[in-house]
Amino acid sequence: MRKRIRACEGCHRLKMKCDVSTSPDRPCERCSRNNLECVPAAPRLQRDRISELESEVEKLQHVLREQSISTTPSWSPGSSLDDHHHAVLTFLDSRIPMHKQQELLHSFTHQTATAWPIIRLPTGLDSIRAKSPILLLSVLAYSATQKMQDIELEVHDELVQETMRILGDEVIGRGQRSIGLVQALLVASFWNKATRTGQQGSCYQTLQLAVDMAIDIGIAGFSLQPTPAAYFCRHEDPTTLEAQRTWLACFVALETSSMSTRRPNTVPWNARHEECLLALESGGDLSDLFLCQIVRITQLIQEISDHMCLCQLATFVDCNDYGTHSTMDMLAQKVDAWAAQIPPKLASSQTLKVWWHLAMIYLYEPLLHTPANKSSFAAPFIPGRIPVKEFPTPVNVIPPLRTALTAITAHCHAIIETVTDMDPSLILSLPSFCFPPTVLYSLFILVTTFVASNDPANTYGQCLTKVDFRIEQCSLKLRTLVKGMLSVDPTMSCYTTRLFDATSWLEEWHNDYITILRRYEMISAH
Repeated sequence: MRKRIRACEGCHRLKMKCDVSTSPDRPCERCSRNNLECVPAAPRLQRDRISELESEVEKLQHVLREQSISTTPSWSPGSSLDDHHHAVLTFLDSRIPMHKQQELLHSFTHQTATAWPIIRLPTGLDSIRAKSPILLLSVLAYSATQKMQDIELEVHDELVQETMRILGDEVIGRGQRSIGLVQALLVASFWNKATRTGQQGSCYQTLQLAVDMAIDIGIAGFSLQPTPAAYFCRHEDPTTLEAQRTWLACFVALETSSMSTRRPNTVPWNARHEECLLALESGGDLSDLFLCQIVRITQLIQEISDHMCLCQLATFVDCNDYGTHSTMDMLAQKVDAWAAQIPPKLASSQTLKVWWHLAMIYLYEPLLHTPANKSSFAAPFIPGRIPVKEFPTPVNVIPPLRTALTAITAHCHAIIETVTDMDPSLILSLPSFCFPPTVLYSLFILVTTFVASNDPANTYGQCLTKVDFRIEQCSLKLRTLVKGMLSVDPTMSCYTTRLFDATSWLEEWHNDYITILRRYEMISAH
């Protein structure tokens, strides 16, 4: 048998004599002794080529590392805070030029913050660049569409990804705490985005980081204890309007998250919230008064949730009971009283109108509950979650329940009509965290009520008919609105545009469901 000519790769690398086996399939003595894989070494020319290619790869990797260092913030453990801020601004300036930054900041201050006055920023670009560059980065990355930023879509996606990475590194990697970082995290939560290159940090996770940091730095008051690591770092003054405004923004976000996920609010309304609210109502400007109205209706939504056990999935509230409707009437009066006290300058706000109808839908949602279907009313609001086989079937529908069924349908229509009459630019200014899900939720409730009322086996059909729901008209209005939104955000860089575009499921679902009902009616007739 022919002897193997070349030494094995291991012996060649160690520059040892290889006791080549007489059989090509058998290992050499050293490899056999050490139980190693014995692979014949490549010819000299091939080895030289491999070494040459490895050298080229190493050079290219070095060039890429150099480019990355020049364009991406570098967080070295020994660098100062000024170095970090400089790195953030260098990264931002290489993507969005200064004149565009000023333009986007002006847009946020005069449009976005007016529509949703959660975060207040100085109008001067130099001021926020010096004080809170990470907050500026978060605002420019998340609150503006790609068209407004006037950058390539790939650059937009990179901006969003890097902003989230910078926030994570600053908060978790470096353990920084400040009111500016709380606000930056809130911006990333309220105006969250998803890029085409992969999933970013969840808005629910960034929100929890913001709330925990707010408690740690002291703006949540002294009734909530900081984490042990932050005990000596409660350095923010809780009496400033900025601190009070930021803590109320945390409450609005937390309650929104609670209603979306149907989990109890981890920091429910307390004396500190009331203190902040009263301070803003007495010492704030019109924008602060608008925020106070958002907070007031959000507080009422929490109260409705508590009374109706919306976040207690194991607790069933029977709506074919007069006692339940007595509680509903009390809560409805509170919501109406809130609407009646809105200052005249804010009375025409379409945003507040939507939230009023939203509170009423939450109030009447238990009409659709059974002991087994409550989990279906959490987000996401998609056709697959509609409880088509599980809905209440009371034998005798009491009069208050009949009235409530009509009311919940009317409030769903009111939200859809109000939103579809809004300017697309205004809608895109509102937070994707809570505004589009509100519309999807109202649509989901409308369709669920439609299913419960049109099932042949259900008694709700005595109260409502198919024509009461106007599903086709709602679908047409939403489709028209989406066209207007796409003219402002053609690449759907904002999550708001994507969520509204997702309402297109309504028309197809409705057509399929009507076809099924007609077949059933034809079979029953025969």
